Amino acid sequence: MTKKLSPKDLSAFKDMLQHIRGVLSGDMSHLEEEAFGVGGHRDTSDLRVGDTADGYYQEFNLELLERDQTTLREVDEALERIEVGNFGLCELCGELIVRERLRAMPHARNCIECQRKEEEGFA
Repeated sequence: MTKKLSPKDLSAFKDMLQHIRGVLSGDMSHLEEEAFGVGGHRDTSDLRVGDTADGYYQEFNLELLERDQTTLREVDEALERIEVGNFGLCELCGELIVRERLRAMPHARNCIECQRKEEEGFA
């Protein structure tokens, strides 16, 4: 059984999550610029039909942006769990998530076993 997270641990995870949030926010701004042009308005006057390289690059950036938005939402939810006092508890079984998992993925919602079951469709 894992010990409960100390206030020092919670503070460290909060700092880690806030840092990740800052990095993701910067990445998302950059990806938006890459996908849509500066300020969200891309000049398409020079694009020709069949210009697939540019379309592929834009689609790739949009996929990365979507992934980052999802991760950002998970980070925000983890920060909220710290505030309400249930950070580090598996949402499925209620047991503590091991520190090693939280260090690797501080926004984790589930312990490794429950996450594995969920991914396999058993949860």
